[in-house]
Amino acid sequence: MIAYLEGIVTVGGTEAVITVGGGIGLDVQLSALAADRLPAVGQQVRLWTHLAVREDQWSLYGFLDAEERQMFRLLITVSGVGPKVAMGMLGRASAEEIALALRAGDEKTLVRLPGIGKKSAQRLVVELGQRIPESVLAGTEPGGPVDAGAGGSGLGEGVAVMQAMGLTAAAAEAALVKARTAHPEVAEDLEVWVRAALRGV
Repeated sequence: MIAYLEGIVTVGGTEAVITVGGGIGLDVQLSALAADRLPAVGQQVRLWTHLAVREDQWSLYGFLDAEERQMFRLLITVSGVGPKVAMGMLGRASAEEIALALRAGDEKTLVRLPGIGKKSAQRLVVELGQRIPESVLAGTEPGGPVDAGAGGSGLGEGVAVMQAMGLTAAAAEAALVKARTAHPEVAEDLEVWVRAALRGV
């Protein structure tokens, strides 16, 4: 219904207010990770959006890139995973990290996310494991690929290194994502990241 909005950040945080002109300010719900990346108050922003309509409430959810929204929409197709749970998951892990965990069947990583128990993790893997778009797995954004520090190309390099050690691509991806989810700072150094991932295999 509303593909995206462009406006000025009036209030930041997970419950942001975006002024879109005409004296109109929209309440937009963001994940914690997206809120951290939101431009400063007074700056221009474009947010991809999803409008959730309930009998007693309309809620507008915002995303800084189309891949995050795509993952959100996939997550809420699963029974028991509503918008709030999906936003909680995306507030703790990126769309790419969740996608890799789903594709690899890594239920342990999923269980660490807010609102996800063992049964929910199993259901997510079964229903979404083979439905993850390649664009989300690649971590691409409208402005280009994610840099290595954020875990984009660095992830591919890490997988290649671990494959050379005899692991399958899926197992390597799952181990790297698990290590980065537990300790995000390890992704800043490829060697440290691979060592941390190997300890969890």
